[in-house]
Amino acid sequence: MKRGAAGLLGALFSLAACGGHDSGPITPLAGAAARVPGAIARPMSSSELPEPPVVKSVNGVAKVDLSAAENYTDGMPTFDYNGVNDVAPTIEVAPGDTIVLNLQNNLPNVPPPAVMQGGMQMDGMKPDTGAREDMNLHFHGLGSSPKRPADDVLTMLAKPGESLHYVVHVPANQEPGLYWYHPHVHGVTSFQVGESGMSGAIVVDGIERHLPGLRKMKQRVIVVRATGLGGDDARPDGSNSAPCVTKDGLTTSLNNAVKPTITISPGEKQFFRLVNATGHRTLKLKVPGEQLELVAIDGFALDTYPGTPATKMVASITIPPAGRAEFVVTGPAGGHAPFRSLCYNTGPDGDPDPPLVLGDLRAPTHGAGRVARIASPLRVGEPLPRNVYTSALPPPSVKRVVIMSENGKPRFFINGKAYSVKAPPMFVVHTGTTEEWQIVNVTQEIHDFHIHQTHFVVEKIDGVPVEHPHWADSVVVPHRRTV
Repeated sequence: MKRGAAGLLGALFSLAACGGHDSGPITPLAGAAARVPGAIARPMSSSELPEPPVVKSVNGVAKVDLSAAENYTDGMPTFDYNGVNDVAPTIEVAPGDTIVLNLQNNLPNVPPPAVMQGGMQMDGMKPDTGAREDMNLHFHGLGSSPKRPADDVLTMLAKPGESLHYVVHVPANQEPGLYWYHPHVHGVTSFQVGESGMSGAIVVDGIERHLPGLRKMKQRVIVVRATGLGGDDARPDGSNSAPCVTKDGLTTSLNNAVKPTITISPGEKQFFRLVNATGHRTLKLKVPGEQLELVAIDGFALDTYPGTPATKMVASITIPPAGRAEFVVTGPAGGHAPFRSLCYNTGPDGDPDPPLVLGDLRAPTHGAGRVARIASPLRVGEPLPRNVYTSALPPPSVKRVVIMSENGKPRFFINGKAYSVKAPPMFVVHTGTTEEWQIVNVTQEIHDFHIHQTHFVVEKIDGVPVEHPHWADSVVVPHRRTV
């Protein structure tokens, strides 16, 4: 007899301050692609990795005017910034600053299509959700308030023609690093963020004071998106029997460019700050022949957690959807190498994550040649600010078990209950306390675990202690296995 082994993740949550996939693809909004003869699907090809525009805080305030609109090429929802279609700026702030963001919803008011999949209404059409053209924002990873006018994804909602005014106070103890923003309308997040690519980066300044070697490097903020409506059309049986071969029909891009050139001299070191803004794709980043120097996960430097080294030399870096990694890339000795994402097996019922070439690392054709390698690992300069994150955690005051399950509709459950915006909280926790949660995944696909406004420390995975625990806000929970 085979014994079922559930995926287990043990985590400690110090309360100092989206898993799975939605049900099937959703058709585009009305009309842009239909109105433009011969319109081609985005993203566009590009020779050099583009850089998003940057909005920096001035006198402690970063002011951003953003609108949601149809993409001109395919009719999918997108962000417009400064009158430019399909652009989302990087927001750069310091700890203690404020983000003041006005979001105007210019999407058309489209009646929901009468589409059924698997015997249930598609996401976005359930009674307790918004329509697919409604809009709001989540400031992912920031420890800001979950109450309006800050990071409130439950009651703040703009219908077409309406606007939202956000005032997000970045905590003074927010760790310097990479965060991001994206829509979070319940039921259509996968469509708006994943298939449509609505996302932008947030950088909290200061990590270069901790690791001064980063100041000498070119910095690249990279948002990885996987857009389009391929989804389960590529595997009608819903299986993941050939995870390294099966395609998912989506187009993966870096800053909306497909397989761009990333110019880097042999031996040169560059600081990559990368957001996995895909809906379902788990990235496993690698540069053949070179090690990557990992600096931070989900906005927190590795050594924020006591006892963990400041950097770590690794052959590859795994980033789940919504996760971020900050790392140093060394220019390949031969002047050229692919920037890859390796195959990642998400389980028998998971989404296919085949190997991909994300971009091309290439030496410049003119000018700079081989450069001297900067000593690795990076040396620590200023210590990180002392706060609750850099202090040893007290023993947990509460222990909880969280069980992830699903049925074949698909429908997802936490401790046997489906999410409803009208339901009372499953758990009530208190700021300043530490809790121990055991996350049990009884499904045959991995799930991405995230809690808004809260970072946590993973202690064990399938019962095996993590060698160097670190703070995170988005982690992979292993799938159930038969042994």
